[in-house]
Amino acid sequence: MDNENRNKNKPIPDDLENILNPLQLITLRNAENEGWELCFVRREGLEVPVPVIRGADRKAIAVIEKDGNFNGYPKIRIRINPETLAIP
Repeated sequence: MDNENRNKNKPIPDDLENILNPLQLITLRNAENEGWELCFVRREGLEVPVPVIRGADRKAIAVIEKDGNFNGYPKIRIRINPETLAIP
């Protein structure tokens, strides 16, 4: 992976409506209503961007799949402790 891309892209893009598909956006808004927060959107090398969200307890991590399904047991590798994920 090219670290230059990581520096160019914001963790949470300003134009989510253009990056996420409608099903992902609906699930994201529903999750936010339940206390979840968007941490970042993984984009590099992916056909469909993957929003990564953190629970209100600041420990649970989930992703929103391309079909809009909430995945509370994602097979995603996060390099830092979920408790320290910074939300811009």
